[in-house]
Amino acid sequence: MEKLSQTLVSTLSLFQKRLEAVIDNDFETNHVENEKIQKEFEASRDVALIRGLSQGLPEDHIDRAVVVFSRLAMFFDGGVLLENNDSVWKAQAYFHKGVTQLFKSSAKSIVKIPHISLLTVLKTASAPVLEKMNLQHLDSENKTECLLVKATPDYAFFLFSSFPDLWLKEHTEEIRNALINGFAD
Repeated sequence: MEKLSQTLVSTLSLFQKRLEAVIDNDFETNHVENEKIQKEFEASRDVALIRGLSQGLPEDHIDRAVVVFSRLAMFFDGGVLLENNDSVWKAQAYFHKGVTQLFKSSAKSIVKIPHISLLTVLKTASAPVLEKMNLQHLDSENKTECLLVKATPDYAFFLFSSFPDLWLKEHTEEIRNALINGFAD
């Protein structure tokens, strides 16, 4: 159990460092390192890691949403962080195969999402969502399903997974439970 805990802490620390670089506006990207990460990337279904998704989160709801989004990068092939500003949902950042990037101001897409309860998960086809945001490269082979999760009134996530439905359903429920633990106050 101790070894599992050390692995969890080590993995979360790696993603935390990546997030801190984004938050600190460290936009110097190492393309060689990113390509290596993406080439070797495989989304994790490890339940112990998923449970760690909500551990050690900051108190501030903005920081909390950003940290959780960054941590979700290890569990999905791709994802988009959406921010609500006066009922206008704008894409702020995305991840693809473990690498997180901020959108430049000119590239921030505005999307409409349905009115849903907090931490409800909706599933849809990825292609129309990605096309709307001009992010087809997140699923160039059209093999993913899109999940929409509204984490807070101000933040939502599009999450893209290539897991077969049999595993995706269980994976989604585990992620949802972890998000409930992380965002329930």
